[in-house]
Amino acid sequence: MHENEELRGWGESTVSRGLVHRVEGTAQLAELLVTAGGRGETVAFRGGGRSYGDAALNTGGAVVELGRLDRILEFDSTEGIARVEPGVTIAALWRLSIAHGFWPYVVPGTMHVTIGGALSMNIHGKNQYKVGSFGEYVRSFRLLTPSGEELRCSRTENADLFHAAIGGMGLLGCILEVELQLKRVSSGRLLVNARSTRDLGEAMQALDTSQADSDYMVGWIDCFASGSRLGRGLLHLAQHVPAEENPDPFLSPARQDVPGRAFGVVPLAWLWPGLWLTVHGRAMRWVNMAKFYAGIREASRPAYLQTHGAFHFLLDYVPGWKKALLPGGLLQFQPFVPKEQAHAVYTHILERCQREGLVPYLGVLKRHRPAPFLMSYYVDGYSLALDFSVTGSNREHLWKLCRELADHVLAHGGRFYYAKDSVLTPEQFRANHEPGAIEQFLALKARVDPKNVLQTDQWRRLTTSGQGSSLLARAG
Repeated sequence: MHENEELRGWGESTVSRGLVHRVEGTAQLAELLVTAGGRGETVAFRGGGRSYGDAALNTGGAVVELGRLDRILEFDSTEGIARVEPGVTIAALWRLSIAHGFWPYVVPGTMHVTIGGALSMNIHGKNQYKVGSFGEYVRSFRLLTPSGEELRCSRTENADLFHAAIGGMGLLGCILEVELQLKRVSSGRLLVNARSTRDLGEAMQALDTSQADSDYMVGWIDCFASGSRLGRGLLHLAQHVPAEENPDPFLSPARQDVPGRAFGVVPLAWLWPGLWLTVHGRAMRWVNMAKFYAGIREASRPAYLQTHGAFHFLLDYVPGWKKALLPGGLLQFQPFVPKEQAHAVYTHILERCQREGLVPYLGVLKRHRPAPFLMSYYVDGYSLALDFSVTGSNREHLWKLCRELADHVLAHGGRFYYAKDSVLTPEQFRANHEPGAIEQFLALKARVDPKNVLQTDQWRRLTTSGQGSSLLARAG
C-alpha cells in the first residue's frame, strides 16, 4: 500500500510530496525496487526522517519508509555485537544493550535515528575525535540493490561497496541488516565538567588540550556575541566512570532516559510554546546571553554525574520543540574545517552572519578526525553547527548567504555533512570530496543501480546543474 503524502526534512524547511510505501519485509521491498526500475520510476529510502534537509525526500517519486523493519535479530551480551534490521533506532538498541553493560560507540544528538540511516549518513557523536564515526563500528551489512540482488558487504567482502555505502546517502541500495560492535561501559553515568570560554579561540584551544582526558566533548557558542567576545560559550567535557569508582552502576534502561520535567516539576512537553514566543519575539540574543552567564556559574561548580541518555540526547529533551520554529522551520549549516584554518573561517562566518542580520540562534562546536570511507566529510579539525530560524522574509537571503559561506569553507579545505545539508550546489558537491571520489562513487552506482532508480531531491540538487546536465548522465 502507498499514499501520496507531504513529507518534510527534519528541519521543517524543506517539503515535498511523494508516494510513501511502508514495507513489511524484504520480498516486498525487492519487488518494489524491481518494478520501479522497469517503469523508469525513482525510489528514496527514509528511516527516522532525521536528516535536516532533502536527503530523504523524493518529489514525485516513491519514498520507502523502513521503520517497520525494526527487529533486533541477535544480541551477543558477552561481546556486545548486535545484528539488527535498518529500522531499529538508536533508542531501541541502547535500551537493550545498557542492561548488559554496553553502549553504542557513536550516538547523535537524538536517539530516534535509525541504524540504517546512521550507516547511510555515517553519523558522528560528541566523541568523533576519539573513536571516529558510526561506520567504523559496522562489522558488516546486507545490501539490496535495485535489481533485487542481495550482497553481503564487509571490510573483506564487497569491500568497495562497504566503504562507499557507509556515508553513501542510501543511493547504492537498501540496507537490510547490520552487524554492529558496541562498547563495554562499567557505568550508566558520565562524569561531566563544564568550562566557560571567553571567545572562539579559547573554546577551540580547550577542545584541543582536553582530547586526551575526555571521552566526549561538545561546546555551545553564543553566535550573537561580537568583537573580543566573538564565539564565547560553554564546553562540556565528559569521562566514563571507572568500575572501581562506581558503586552504583546505574545500568537500568529506565534510569538512562532524558528527564521528563524541568526542575523536577514542569513537564518538558509544556515548554515549546515559550520557545515559540522567544524565537518569534526576537529574544534569542538575550537567551544566549543568559545561557553564557549561567554557564560561568556552572563552570565554577565541581564535576557532576549525568546519565548517557541525558548527556547525549539533548534534542530529545523538549518534545515538539521544533514547533517553536514554525511555520518556516530551521536550516542547519555545519562546516567541518581543518584545524589550521578553522579559527579564521569560523570567525569570518560569525562576523558575516552578524553583518547580514542573519544570526544563528544556536551554535555547537565539536572536534573531529578523518574517517576511512569514500564519501567521508570528516577532517582533522572542527565542526560548527549553526541553526538558523527560517522565515518567509529571510529564506532567499539565508540560502544565498549559506551558499556564499560554503564557497569560503570549501576554499579553505572544509567539508559538509549531507544529513545536515540543504544548500550545496553541484559545483560545491564536487569540491566537497577528494579528487576522484565522486567518480568512484558514480561508477559504483552505475554498476549496482544502472537504471538510476535510487534518487532523492538532495541527489538531484547536488548532481544537476542549472542547465539541466547531470553528473550521473555524464559519468554514464
